[in-house]
Amino acid sequence: MGDGERAEETAAAAGFNVDVKLTVKADPSRVQFVNMTIATVPGGATQLDGTWRGASVFVPSTGGDFQWDGTGQGSAILVDSATNKAVVGLLGFRGAPGKLPGTGASGNGEVLDPVNPQFREAITWKIT
Repeated sequence: MGDGERAEETAAAAGFNVDVKLTVKADPSRVQFVNMTIATVPGGATQLDGTWRGASVFVPSTGGDFQWDGTGQGSAILVDSATNKAVVGLLGFRGAPGKLPGTGASGNGEVLDPVNPQFREAITWKIT
C-alpha cells in the first residue's frame, strides 16, 4: 500500500463531530446547542447513523441517536433515547452531494414533541 492509499484510507475512517446551533424562528432569543457525532464515516457513504446530545432547552430531550440521509435535499432526524421518537428534523443537512455538512452550513428544521404529536416548532440550524 502506497502513501496515497494510506492517506485515502485514513480520510475515509475519519469521524464527524459537530456542534449545531438551533434557533427558534418565531423567537430568535431562544437558542440551544446539540452535539452530533458519527464515529466513522466511510468514503462515499450517503446514509449513516450517529449519536447526539445536548441540554434540554426547547428540544424535549437530552440525547439519543440520529439518522443522516445525504441523498436528495439531505436531512438528519434526531431521536429521543427515552421514547425512541423523533424530536428534531434538520432539512438541507448535507454538504457537497453525498457529503456531511461542515462548519458554517445552515438550514431549516422542526422541533417535535414525542408526547404531543401535534406540536411543531420551526427552527433554523447552523454548524458552529
